[in-house]
Amino acid sequence: MDLLGAVKRAKEIVGKIPNEESTKLHLILPVLIALGWDVFNPDEVMPETHTNEGRPDYALMINGRTVAFLEAKSVKERIFTSGGINPKHVRQLGRYCFDRGVDVGILTNGLQWALIKAYESGKSIDERVILAVDLMNQSIKEVVERLLWLSKEKITDYQNIPPGYSKIPTQVPLQRIPIQTLPNPRPPTVSSPGNHKFRTLYVSAREIPSLPASAIPVRGLLGANLKGYQPSGVFVKLNGKWYRVEVSHWENWRRHKLAWSSITAVVVRFLCDKGICDFPEMGRLLTKQYPRAHPEWTAKVEDWYVGGPANGKEAVSALNKLEKHLGVEIALKIK
Repeated sequence: MDLLGAVKRAKEIVGKIPNEESTKLHLILPVLIALGWDVFNPDEVMPETHTNEGRPDYALMINGRTVAFLEAKSVKERIFTSGGINPKHVRQLGRYCFDRGVDVGILTNGLQWALIKAYESGKSIDERVILAVDLMNQSIKEVVERLLWLSKEKITDYQNIPPGYSKIPTQVPLQRIPIQTLPNPRPPTVSSPGNHKFRTLYVSAREIPSLPASAIPVRGLLGANLKGYQPSGVFVKLNGKWYRVEVSHWENWRRHKLAWSSITAVVVRFLCDKGICDFPEMGRLLTKQYPRAHPEWTAKVEDWYVGGPANGKEAVSALNKLEKHLGVEIALKIK
């Protein structure tokens, strides 16, 4: 399988990946193989190499010399957070590299990849990121072009990586921007009366050239009789670009499919991941107040509690309020 095929397959199967071990097996190793690394050769890829700071998941070697350590995380853990890189994970990787005199390290959850310099005088962790890749929030062409710098052929040439490739891919010209389209680093359990475990979901977003003809703008659905219909696709226009938004993971949610009851949470999660969290209060549908009734039916997204609309009419009305308040456009496919 070539690199393009490995990237496409990773995006297709991500919803079936439950933990770190399956992330390594099904997402990370196929990409390494496509990048020219012989993962079955212990002189080239060695799992669990010893350092005085612990054991990185993989050492990548060329001619007997370790050229990079790779630290793998579950696909449910974010690599990029708040417009930067997860400091906990990158510090751990940096310690491995520094201990063994390895110049660079790779941090990945299979969907997000970062190449980091182990040490550079006067530079913070974020400033030492020299390559950032996000399978869900960049075009296939951008992903392939960037990942090639992690290939066996090019990884030692890291000093020639274009400076623009270090920018966290999910950033937009707004406030803070955690990643996208990928699992939120904050735990879904929140402290509350009874320490209730709320519903949560994670989304991925893909930029598309234009709105599909089959998608209907939310304003066109106001007042429509939606009985018997359910949403099958969500699209959001932000900063002049359309994104197709899809759910990648659910937690504490009985129905693992898009529905009127979950669609507000999907859009709210996407917007929060893009740094937009200044939502209008909508009572039980969207509020910062702890829900007194039926918290088990409530999703928690950042500091917001998102209740499930009872039907299509209520869901469309809520999405329209988001459009007006935030200046975005939302469209749906329904079936």
